[in-house]
Amino acid sequence: MKEITMGYNTKIDWCDSSWNPVTGCQHDCKYCYAKRLAERYGGHDHDENKRPTGAYSAIGVQDLEKPKYIMRKNGLHKAPYPWFFLPTFHRYRLDQPKRWSEPRTIFVCSMADLFGKWVPDEWIKAVFEACAEAPRHRYLFLTKNPDRYGYIDGWDHRYNGGFAKDYMWFGTTVTQQHELKRIRDLACINAHTFLSIEPILERIDLDRYLPTATSNWQCSYCGHYADSYSLHCHSCGREGGYSGSFRKQPVNWIIIGAETGNRKNKVTPQREWIDEIVRVCDEHGIPVFMKESLRDLMGDGFRQEFPWDDRQYHAFADKPTGALASQPVFLEG
Repeated sequence: MKEITMGYNTKIDWCDSSWNPVTGCQHDCKYCYAKRLAERYGGHDHDENKRPTGAYSAIGVQDLEKPKYIMRKNGLHKAPYPWFFLPTFHRYRLDQPKRWSEPRTIFVCSMADLFGKWVPDEWIKAVFEACAEAPRHRYLFLTKNPDRYGYIDGWDHRYNGGFAKDYMWFGTTVTQQHELKRIRDLACINAHTFLSIEPILERIDLDRYLPTATSNWQCSYCGHYADSYSLHCHSCGREGGYSGSFRKQPVNWIIIGAETGNRKNKVTPQREWIDEIVRVCDEHGIPVFMKESLRDLMGDGFRQEFPWDDRQYHAFADKPTGALASQPVFLEG
């Protein structure tokens, strides 16, 4: 019996490994690579009952204590996506980080949105507990629902330490200008944060959503920063949204990538879009990581920066106060 490895190898260039204790999503994004993979490699042959069952099946998600199996041409494998892209909790994968002895940067749930509105709080808590059992690694979480970072039942960490540990990084995905309002949720958590602009689908004006030394007001609706108070937000136009800003930098790292695959109407980014984001990041001291999908477009301007120093991180990996580099680490392209 052979096993399809879930996490040892990844083509995602900003992490060492991916770990998928939860798979599947309900966002239905037209450009989603994860859904394409799940539809290609999904299904199972473990038993006659191919329909989801269990405590969570009624709400459209599935919970697995043991793996399902699928027959391939080269033998029997653990099924990576038993019900294709149906949200599924693979509890038997929770101990995977403990079995990795060397510290690594792990993208948690690259094949799911762990903080999707359909995901039970209990699943998220179980994943966090598994991370705590192997603190030598760095765990990166990414969601389109960053508001949930602060409102997990009983685990509220807005404006306090909460459960956000130094080995955890919390990110959100933005592909278009109107989605930048998600940054305001990153500003409300006391944790390491990052922004993934992938795939970039249009020009994005990031400057308005990052505070400056004179940014004394922030719109509670869209996250726009302003130097002076106004009854209506200068960005979204809504009334009464401005409140005092504590000028916390909401984003500690930014990843940028182009759309991949052969989708009809696929968006090819312009060089100017990327240059503008880089300019803003340089002004605010935010490291930028460009994915390989941008290498040809950016040429000599291609860069891959990280907000941590692994030599320093590994030295403190088993301590909850792991050190972070004050300057980004630059990797030559």
